Amino acid sequence: MPAHAEERTLQTRIAALFNQNELLPPEAHPDVSLRLLTPPAQLATLCATPSLSLSGRLNRLSGMHSVIAQCGTRRHFIQVSLDITATWWQATRAIPPGQSVTREDIRPQRGSLAHAPNGLIFEPARIVGRIAQRTVNPGEPLVERQLRPQWMIKAGQKVDMTYIGNGFRISATGKALDNAALNASFRIQSASGQIVTATAIAPGKASIAADQER
Repeated sequence: MPAHAEERTLQTRIAALFNQNELLPPEAHPDVSLRLLTPPAQLATLCATPSLSLSGRLNRLSGMHSVIAQCGTRRHFIQVSLDITATWWQATRAIPPGQSVTREDIRPQRGSLAHAPNGLIFEPARIVGRIAQRTVNPGEPLVERQLRPQWMIKAGQKVDMTYIGNGFRISATGKALDNAALNASFRIQSASGQIVTATAIAPGKASIAADQER
């Protein structure tokens, strides 16, 4: 096989390796663009079908990366430049702090992740219904630090709690000591002053496993 054809095959295999290991969800529709930086003369010393693996964890989605090419007991390091194009979400209009984000507040945007901010949210289902923690400007990408879940429980409020045990349920009330989203754990202080850990199951309602450690 000509050398340039072997390089294309190797490049395709390495791109597939990054596709298998990158951290983006399917909703991002990621497209991997990869360039080999290791000189052809070094690539020519590889065996025909080396075993490929990433060198270290894939914490960065774009930029310079190393790939290990294993030929029997010999390990070679291949340097590559990686760029990923993906779809994320941006605000269509200003979203003030404290407002719940609607589907009409966001629109998809596609482009390279090379200079994208950390914490981009790629799934619209993880945006809609969450609360803006600060003003999000029109055209601004939606990232994790801008949003929080809607609170089912707010610190200081009265909470209806249900102790659930083996064959019994006991209802009581207490005071929330933390904010909590749906299905999140938080602390409740009972009428007797005891502090227990509960799970938020609805606005102002929580469940407690009766056998939990106090």
